[in-house]
Amino acid sequence: MASRGAFELVDSFTWEKRSKIITRDVHGISGLMNLTYFSHLASEPSTPMHYHQGILEIHCIVKGRSVMRLQRDDHIETLTCTGGEAMAVFPGECHARGNGSHQEPCELYAMQLNLAEADDFLGLNPEKGRALCERLAHMPGRLVRLENADLALMRHAFGLFSTRDAADIDAGVAHLLCFLARFLRLPPVETMMRTPSDERIQRVLDHVEQNISEPFSLATLAGLSGYSLSRFKTRFREETGQTPALYISALRVERAKLELERTDQSITDIAYNLGWSSGNYFCTVFKKLTGVSPLIYRRQNRLEEGDS
Repeated sequence: MASRGAFELVDSFTWEKRSKIITRDVHGISGLMNLTYFSHLASEPSTPMHYHQGILEIHCIVKGRSVMRLQRDDHIETLTCTGGEAMAVFPGECHARGNGSHQEPCELYAMQLNLAEADDFLGLNPEKGRALCERLAHMPGRLVRLENADLALMRHAFGLFSTRDAADIDAGVAHLLCFLARFLRLPPVETMMRTPSDERIQRVLDHVEQNISEPFSLATLAGLSGYSLSRFKTRFREETGQTPALYISALRVERAKLELERTDQSITDIAYNLGWSSGNYFCTVFKKLTGVSPLIYRRQNRLEEGDS
């Protein structure tokens, strides 16, 4: 049921560098609404609160981090999905991407499935279509950990749909069905430890946390892990959903937010104390990841404190 202030959103076909949305009127597949590829390297404004009647959305995060706000009767629930994870938004749920002010940089694939079309769902016969829609509608959790094969299926499916050739689209549907079969068997993230399962990568994360103001080189971090450089970069991204550089920058930005909120230190001092090579570079990275400059963030935060 829609909450006050939310509206039903119907996307249009889009084919831009950062956002590609293949809509039902283009692909013509019953049960499938949109198939989307979204990639942005800088922060963008949050989307408005909206819903899709009868539509299940699945977002597969390739890298970076996506924050989803879900509107309940009297509160907002915030869920975070990182690279290598997927998130489901159930039919009619009011939601918005972003933390209310901005969306963080990320890359993702997404699809919208019309569960009301169970009798003609992705080319399945009515019995199998109804069974699949029933399972999708009653998943035990909305966050799951993906495997490389799952992301490969989504990537290949989108590539096939992108040609707009009927035979390729049929092959793309087969990829989507394989993805959904795997997706329903993945364990919910809520029941899993979100900390890395790889002790070598955890060792690196602990080192970064404890020495955030120090300069880090990939070679040094790889040596600390005991992996070769190429293997380290692969395992780091598999475990955290981010590259080492983005992970470190994001952690420094979070620490900087605390300093901006709680202290009167100059922006330049905060930058140097957290390991940035210059105040200007710090400001560039901060705005890229948050959507606002450090100065504006500080002013907004203090205003909120004064109004509370």
